[in-house]
Amino acid sequence: MRILALDTETASLAPTEGTGVCDIALALIDEDFGVYWKVESLIDPECIISPGAMGVHHITQEMVEYQPTLSEFMREHKYPLEDVNVFVGHNVQFDIRFVRDYLPENFQVIDTLKLSRIVWPEAESHKLQTLRYTFGLDAGSAHRAMGDVITTISLARRIAEEVGTDARGMLQLMHAPLPSTTRIRYGKHCGERLCDLPKSYVWWLLNKSGVDPDLREALESL
Repeated sequence: MRILALDTETASLAPTEGTGVCDIALALIDEDFGVYWKVESLIDPECIISPGAMGVHHITQEMVEYQPTLSEFMREHKYPLEDVNVFVGHNVQFDIRFVRDYLPENFQVIDTLKLSRIVWPEAESHKLQTLRYTFGLDAGSAHRAMGDVITTISLARRIAEEVGTDARGMLQLMHAPLPSTTRIRYGKHCGERLCDLPKSYVWWLLNKSGVDPDLREALESL
């Protein structure tokens, strides 16, 4: 098993097609989440970085002016990517969509966002930085790619310790639905457990477009 943790920062707070990556970090890790190789780089996003995005990651247009483009960076680091079969991240599908063209055809993911929701369903928040302070995780600079990679790996290690497993066991746990004690984080029933939601509201959510796939799966099992 070859495992790689990754994180990106983008030029917009609401990335759409054409929005570029402006910061990327990659780290190869073993099955117990020990790091044995890592690399990071600012990236020329080939578009304008929005003020809102700059306010989060503090990466300015001047900082990326002479940096490699994403394609240049990925070509340089093709070797660690071409053999990877497991990707780790916090809401990892967000990052994967920006680099999908450079990844192997088939791979699995360990998403620490989903796993933290499974293991700690009643946590105040499952945001990476909240969990960082909740559990005293190792951390770099918040909202910079390598800082978030370090925190994500530390979170993955903490989840593994909580469950008593390693990366292989966490891949299996990824198939589990969210617990019925998970608290909904928006709407008029914000803060209530899924199992306590009125049936009419559950039905409404299931018929609503854009509902988080993991939440939808949990609602369907009620």
